[in-house]
Amino acid sequence: MFIEYMFKELQITKSSNPVFAIITDFGFDYSIASMKALILREFLGAQIVDIDHSIKQFSVLSGAFVINKVYEYFPDQTIFICVIDPGVGTKREPIIIDTGRYKFVGPNNGLFHYIIKELSSSCKTYEIKEEFRPVKSTTFHGRDLFTPAAIEIAKGNFDIVKPIERDKLVLIPVLDSGLPVITYIDGFGNIKTNISLSNHFNEKDFLKVNINDTTHSIKISKMFSEVASGELLCYRGSNDTLEIAANLASAGDILRVNVGDSITITE
Repeated sequence: MFIEYMFKELQITKSSNPVFAIITDFGFDYSIASMKALILREFLGAQIVDIDHSIKQFSVLSGAFVINKVYEYFPDQTIFICVIDPGVGTKREPIIIDTGRYKFVGPNNGLFHYIIKELSSSCKTYEIKEEFRPVKSTTFHGRDLFTPAAIEIAKGNFDIVKPIERDKLVLIPVLDSGLPVITYIDGFGNIKTNISLSNHFNEKDFLKVNINDTTHSIKISKMFSEVASGELLCYRGSNDTLEIAANLASAGDILRVNVGDSITITE
């Protein structure tokens, strides 16, 4: 009886301390604090993780990349609030995706591309109902729509949503087509791509890559220090895709590239 009581207490404690993870392109300013404040006002013991607020502004592609590479490391039932939303205030649908293990809240603009593609058979997809959407706010849906929706979902309130058909979910065209592109450039200027690498990648000394119609011969290395300061190198990244960096410098600046630029391996 005592053990059963303790188990019930544990379940209550767990449900009153939900985990939220937030990703935006806002930068670290008071807007992030206001979103967190709303959560803490409802769940004082909530765990809130900042995934990334330095996403290149308006880059849905980079946001999708980061979400895909990080979400599986979180505990079950984490609620992700994802706000890279260049169409804020427009008719794009605010959606919630429930994978069973995780819930994602954000705009229907391609931000959940990988989640939709990889988990399509197991996902439940919803649109946030009109009556729950803010009347006056058209510029800060992170605080006024997506965070309140995430809070309601954490409470188990699904009355705020209605089903949305899968064919209405937006994908990112360049990713859907399978074209190789630069998906993310981190704070060091390291370039990340969606190019999967074969097991024979490290058998070569150099790799020829074409970026925006210019071909570069770049040394294949396992560590940054294997090349001279300022020299480019390429390697299999921690996500098993091609990455390009420069030792003690920014590869992004050296190559003058942007997220979304085309990149191909040439033999």
